Amino acid sequence: MFELPEFTTLARQMNETLTVMTAMWGAMELYEAGQELERKYLKGMRTTPIDPEFTFDYFSALIDELLRGEKRSAKSLLTQGQIIPGLGNAIAQDIMFHARLHPRHALADLAPGQRRDLFDAIVDTVREVTEKGGRNDEVDLLGKPGGYVRIMDSRAAGKPCPECGRAVEKIQYLGGACYFCPQCQQ
Repeated sequence: MFELPEFTTLARQMNETLTVMTAMWGAMELYEAGQELERKYLKGMRTTPIDPEFTFDYFSALIDELLRGEKRSAKSLLTQGQIIPGLGNAIAQDIMFHARLHPRHALADLAPGQRRDLFDAIVDTVREVTEKGGRNDEVDLLGKPGGYVRIMDSRAAGKPCPECGRAVEKIQYLGGACYFCPQCQQ
């Protein structure tokens, strides 16, 4: 038996076909109830920022584990290899802004307070995006855009930082654009 109560109800109400599109990271699968943790995209997946297990201790241990390997930056932690599942380049820009970290800031150079600030920025930003129904440049199944407006994106480049007023800069780093305030995010 397959369970898709929300989608099935929606499809019946609309009397239409449900189409799902993903960009970059995403998947839509049907599976038997109870088998979700055995699915390819979930099996072995790390804890997400919305899970109760995503605590500061968990986050600190994750950074400590990463520091035993290759050198990593704030952006690489947030955007590469699904180290923290669900985060991507777009939301990482706001997380780094809230944590006051430059995208190239080395994880090895994080002071204890900066580690806490980064953790808080991840949890708070993900919570806000979730509460607002996603980003305003994405839509739900009914075509309704989310209510979260990003702070650091292409529209911010060259404009005043909302905190200090200095012009927001854009760089290319780790395969994507980064928007940051050179004053607030040193």
